[in-house]
Amino acid sequence: MRAFARTQIVASIALAVSLAASGLLTVRIASSAGRHQLTYTGKAEEGMTREEALGVALGAFRGLFVNWLWIRANELKEAGKYYEAVDLARSITRLQPRFPRVWAFHAWNLAYNISVATQTAGERWQWVNAGIRLLRDEGIPANPSDLLLHKELAWIFLHKVQGVMDDANNVYKRELAREWTIALGPPPPRTKETRTVEAITARHVEWLQRIANGRNTIEEVRASGPQAVALIDRLKAEAGLDPATLQGRLEILRHIEESRSAVRKMEAFGVESQFPGNLNASLIRLLSDASLRPGWEALSPYLRKRLLIDHYHMEPERMVRFTQKYGPIDWRHPCAHSLYWAARGVEEALTRLNEYNERNMDFVNTDRLVLQSLQELRRGGQVMYDILLPDMYVQIPSGDFIKSYEGVIEELMEREADQMALQGADMKRRVFRFYAAAYENFLSDALAFLYRRGQVEEAKRYQQKLATWEGRNLNDLEQDRIRKLPIDEYILQNLKERMTDPSVARSEVWAGLFGAYLNGLYVGDEDLFRSQFNYAQMVHRTYMDEQLRLTTVDLTRARMEVMDRDFRVEASRAFVAIAGALSPFDSALMFQRTPNDLRLAIYYLMDRAKMVPMNEDGSPATPELGRLFPTPPDYAAYRAARDAQEAARKAQDKANQDLK
Repeated sequence: MRAFARTQIVASIALAVSLAASGLLTVRIASSAGRHQLTYTGKAEEGMTREEALGVALGAFRGLFVNWLWIRANELKEAGKYYEAVDLARSITRLQPRFPRVWAFHAWNLAYNISVATQTAGERWQWVNAGIRLLRDEGIPANPSDLLLHKELAWIFLHKVQGVMDDANNVYKRELAREWTIALGPPPPRTKETRTVEAITARHVEWLQRIANGRNTIEEVRASGPQAVALIDRLKAEAGLDPATLQGRLEILRHIEESRSAVRKMEAFGVESQFPGNLNASLIRLLSDASLRPGWEALSPYLRKRLLIDHYHMEPERMVRFTQKYGPIDWRHPCAHSLYWAARGVEEALTRLNEYNERNMDFVNTDRLVLQSLQELRRGGQVMYDILLPDMYVQIPSGDFIKSYEGVIEELMEREADQMALQGADMKRRVFRFYAAAYENFLSDALAFLYRRGQVEEAKRYQQKLATWEGRNLNDLEQDRIRKLPIDEYILQNLKERMTDPSVARSEVWAGLFGAYLNGLYVGDEDLFRSQFNYAQMVHRTYMDEQLRLTTVDLTRARMEVMDRDFRVEASRAFVAIAGALSPFDSALMFQRTPNDLRLAIYYLMDRAKMVPMNEDGSPATPELGRLFPTPPDYAAYRAARDAQEAARKAQDKANQDLK
């Protein structure tokens, strides 16, 4: 009995100590869970849905209940009850906010499954944007360093918005461009002086840094000076807009950008002020008041900064840093956002990396999204868009991301080798590697792009690296030989090999012409225009020499004649194709800088295509059009000669038909 009593005493003391320690640890654990957002919704609150309240009440059985909710959400989606499915999705994510796959599942459901089941492009964009917002505005803030959610968000921008698989992708691109024109305004314009990557990147960094340095609160804006106080008070009293609210910020910035576009049009057409009818007249007066300019200089960066942080959950300083690292990012481009979120995800996940989770962290797929985003920006990273002409949207090839793409892919190859080494694989000893193939393709594309732009010495540097890089794949010995040819021979050899494909030849010609017009004429860079125009002419001549063969079937057109034999005519077609996607004043700017012999061909095509109203003699129908598209000298004689050529061709076509 005495031993039993001692045992009870010892057990009681141990129990008391354990209970005391448990109480102390519970407080510390609860405090830590709260600080790190590890807690779920723990009690019923006003405004909860019945599903949320029931999930809270079930306590330990919440997981089983949420599984049933997932099944129910899918049933609602299959039944076409989209709004109910979204409401249920929100309940699930509120009950399980710290499980990333819940957010990823429902974002995919919104952006991919539900969106394609709707009837109009506008509806589709609403659902795609809902998937974006779900991850960006809620999922990632709840799981700030989770790699999966960053990867899923980047993929929606890269694949769904920038990709071409969805029939409504052009609508998505234009809507995103409009949204980010309002948020940030157009990026700094390119000029001949900002031809280098370093120069235009510095302009972009300065542009974003002004926003990052903006005031943090409306009180700080008011404290900047009496003009700011007067501006804020008048915005509220006269325009009915409060810059401290989200709706007020969006409306003020929309007016700023639409009025900026309207002024540009007025200057181009030489007409008096004609602002769109949906603009707030009081706000336009405040924008035009020169005495309030210091107030606008303080208020505008504040509006954009708060919009980035509070509405888009993005970090201005990180945007500046990514611009410095990757190049002059145009945030109206979908891949600017896929790049941002993929790169941010990798950076945040690396802060959680340790010896236990290193193999489980899926950096490879997220790194690929960084790489693919840069590749897309290289292929079309310059955006031409006007908020008052929303249907006119063009992505222009850019050499600004060549160096950053090179740096990233080298970094990723090293990371791949390190990760595979953990699994016992030596990547450097393999004959073929996917990253190596991607790097070789990049080097080949980069040197062709630079050669086309007339940057021959830079192109030679990339050719040398392509021919001598130790990590290159060794499965194609013929390519090793070709890569060591002199640069001109290498380019011609590649062209001749590709000239058997008419579509490749035509796309190469038009790539040169697009670069000549958009990167050369548009920014007033005569040297850049000439180098790319001459390259397009060389490719055209090479194709015609290699593939132009008359047949007995059609005496007027040769076999595989996918382009006009007259290069000037083909060049005019490319110009008109671009002009159809640009605003009238952008088209006119390029037209007026075009050499006269080419301008004649362009004007003739515009005349015959009725792109602008013309009189019977081919002159512009209005003085405004005359200022934008002046009739080239000697146009009457050129028009008569081209009309005669077209008439002869039609007569020959009719004769061929009669013969058949």
